Parts: sequence; structure tokens; C-alpha cells
Amino acid sequence: MSEAKTQISQLQQNLRYRDRIIALLGVLLALFGAGYWRMPTLLSVHVPPDLSRPQIIKPDEIAPISIYTFAEDLMIKLNYCREDCGKDYLKNLGDYQDYLTPRCREERKLHRERNASLYDNRAQRLLPTGDGFFDPEKVVRLSRDVWEVHLEFLREDHVRGVEIDSRRYHYPLRIVHYPGVPLEKNPFQMAFDCYLPPGPQPVDGPARR
Repeated sequence: MSEAKTQISQLQQNLRYRDRIIALLGVLLALFGAGYWRMPTLLSVHVPPDLSRPQIIKPDEIAPISIYTFAEDLMIKLNYCREDCGKDYLKNLGDYQDYLTPRCREERKLHRERNASLYDNRAQRLLPTGDGFFDPEKVVRLSRDVWEVHLEFLREDHVRGVEIDSRRYHYPLRIVHYPGVPLEKNPFQMAFDCYLPPGPQPVDGPARR
């Protein structure tokens, strides 16, 4: 009889241990499930193109050189008109609409409509100036997701094959973090939010028109 009680007691103790282990495993699974649920499915890491020195990259942090490179490349493509900016510029606004904020896209369309003489029958291209080294002072952080970028280009304008202007221009830009667009449409998750006042200006005085 004593031996039977001992076995029953041992069995009950084993059941209590089992229940505790099951409860602990349940808590751990719940914690793992919560962590997995909160873990982002896609982590954005912006890799600066400067390989001359090591970089510490944090998720969703955009290095100034990445912002500068994005802005420079977009300006060259957006303002390139092979034959007629009257048509080419509107096409560019459509082709690169995912890299412009809606407000800026409408503003540039309106500028095109109000200043047709600056676009019609005009070929244009922007050429980078400088020695190719990045100057951090050309990118100023205005807030967490907004930057002020200063670019300089040699702008060449031709009308019916005749050069009418070739000089350096300063372009003050506003660039914003733009995560609302799908990655397949805008892998940089940045956008041009139009020019800062007073807009593009000749470096060496008034432009020839």
C-alpha cells in the first residue's frame, strides 16, 4: 500500500513538472511569435557609393552622399531634352513621376505651361561640374526625412542646333524620404520635392536667353 502511494505521488509530481514545462514552452512560443510579427518583412539599407572609407549603416538611415548622388542623377535625367523640351520635359515628368512628389510634379507641369518659350524647340542637357569629390556641406538636413541639396551643373541650351546658352547654374533642391512608393517603382525611396527659392540660378550672373 505504501509503495502504491509512493508511485501515485511520483506520477503526480511528474505531471506537475510536465505542465510547467508545457506552460514555459507556451510562453516562449508566444514571445517568439510576437517578435516575428513585429519584425519587418523588408529591411531598407541605403548603401553610400563611397568606398574610400568604411561606413556604419543603420536600417532606414540615408547617408548624405546617397542623397547627393540621387539628386544629381535625377536632375540630369529630368532636364535632358534631346530635341524639344516642350515635349521631352513633359515626357520626363511622366517617366520619373515616382521620383517626384505629386506636389512637385504638378508645379513643374504648371511651370512648363506658363513658360512655354523657355521649353519649346529647345534642346538641353546638364553636365556635372567639379572634381568629382563629395562635399558634405552641399547636403543639409532640415528634418528627419527632408534635406536641402545644392548642385552645380554646366547647362547647355540649343535651339535648332544653335547654342544659345552654356554656363554654370546652381540648383537648390529639396529632397525627401519617400517610402510610400513600391520598391519596384522607386528603389531609392527618395523623391525630388522641387526647387528651393530662388530656384536654379546662373553662377556667373544673369542667363542669356
